[in-house]
Amino acid sequence: MSLKSCISPCYNIFRSTNLLYLVTVNKNISRCLFKKINTTYIVQQKYASHEANAKKQTQGPIEIYNGPLTPHIKAVKLFSLSSSIIGIVGQPLLYKSVVSTGSLPIIIAGYTFIGFFTFVTPILLHFITKKYVTQLNYDEVKDTYIAKTVNFFCITEKTEFKVDDVKVPDVPGMFTSMHIKGKPLFMDPRTFEEPEHYRRIMGYDKPIDFKLYENSEEKK
Repeated sequence: MSLKSCISPCYNIFRSTNLLYLVTVNKNISRCLFKKINTTYIVQQKYASHEANAKKQTQGPIEIYNGPLTPHIKAVKLFSLSSSIIGIVGQPLLYKSVVSTGSLPIIIAGYTFIGFFTFVTPILLHFITKKYVTQLNYDEVKDTYIAKTVNFFCITEKTEFKVDDVKVPDVPGMFTSMHIKGKPLFMDPRTFEEPEHYRRIMGYDKPIDFKLYENSEEKK
């Protein structure tokens, strides 16, 4: 038996053992690298989502609607209130000058004119404009909407609501497109920056409820 024939089996066994060891080591290294990469990816995803939520919270509600008549309504209401204040302050002088004429028709007409522009005009304007939504914001974190309106003294009021708080009447009233927490409000659908929000508020994204009325004779 030659020396080569003796060494060859030992060499083959050593070689196969070494290859098996290398394959096992490579598999373990690959598993470690995969776990490390996977863990890093999960941590990055959690950090990104946490950062996005923190950014949303710091950003606050975003504006999705702005009434086009808002500046006109505020200007008219301010003018009406200022004229009413001037009328109330100058009423003694105005009434005195009207009474000094001595004519009953002129006195009645003067009192009616002064009282209408002093008291009736601001009340009538408020009745018409109190339903108009000047601005609508959406809070993505709370999933709520904030509707802004103008009160009698031209001060902005906020109404926070969810989609479930909206009631759409079958027959809309004058200057009314919806009822939010029992309060009639009006919004112009053409002014929404994202029409999807208007569809969601009005309930157009929900399935249609066909009201099928049964015949009384069929019941009998």
